Amino acid sequence: MSFLDLQAIKSIIERAYSEGRNRLLEPEAKQICKLAGLPVDDWHVAKTADEAVNYASRLGYPVVMKIVSPQVVHKSDVGGVMLNLD
Repeated sequence: MSFLDLQAIKSIIERAYSEGRNRLLEPEAKQICKLAGLPVDDWHVAKTADEAVNYASRLGYPVVMKIVSPQVVHKSDVGGVMLNLD
């Protein structure tokens, strides 16, 4: 069993709280799961289209693209999820 990094998990939660959020963003939740030793699919946060293409090329197609925003709780309600991108 690997070491559970409670300080790193606490830091992620505290950062969200300090930003006035009462919900974690999906990448934060996935990072906590990973730190807790739970299996998590490969994922990356891209800030530009070029970054997204680069990450997708490394992960392999097809990929899913989702919006990451503290203002958007239900991504699919605002068209923030794109599936099976080649």
